[in-house]
Amino acid sequence: MPGPVYLSGERVDLRVTEREDIDFLQRARSDPDLRTPLTFTEPQTREQVEEFYENTIAADNGDANFLICRDGEDEPIGEANLFRVERDHAEVAYWLDADARGHGYATGAASLLLEYGFETRGLHRLYAKVVDFNDDSRRLLQRLGFSEEGRFRDHEFLNGEYRDVVVYGLLCEGWDGAERQ
Repeated sequence: MPGPVYLSGERVDLRVTEREDIDFLQRARSDPDLRTPLTFTEPQTREQVEEFYENTIAADNGDANFLICRDGEDEPIGEANLFRVERDHAEVAYWLDADARGHGYATGAASLLLEYGFETRGLHRLYAKVVDFNDDSRRLLQRLGFSEEGRFRDHEFLNGEYRDVVVYGLLCEGWDGAERQ
């Protein structure tokens, strides 16, 4: 049985990640088209994903890990996370299965995640790190009001070459709360 809906938007719901979602997470973390932009250099075994679930998702560490589902559906199409929460700021991350991209689901999920971070958690600043070749994610962050704040040059070694990681940030007062398309 899937976890309950925690946040609901026009296109997507964010639901609580449960143990029975481990197979979905493992498939995603093993897909080369998805894992490379997420900087996972190797596919992950079920045991590794179970360990991630226990140490990160199920742990009471202040992180928020959600699965993205189309509005009213139980089957996950991606993941949205708020992690590295420190006092008044946190990192955001999100991803979608390939067949779910291009329909506004990432925008909806990221908007819900920002709403949760700023309004529910009372955070002052959210940030995201994106590998330089991930143009779709960079455009999404900019649409949501994030600004490029810096760049880690040659920070990740992916597919045989070093790539930059671009850091984006958004302050609470810079976020207008509206889902942008």
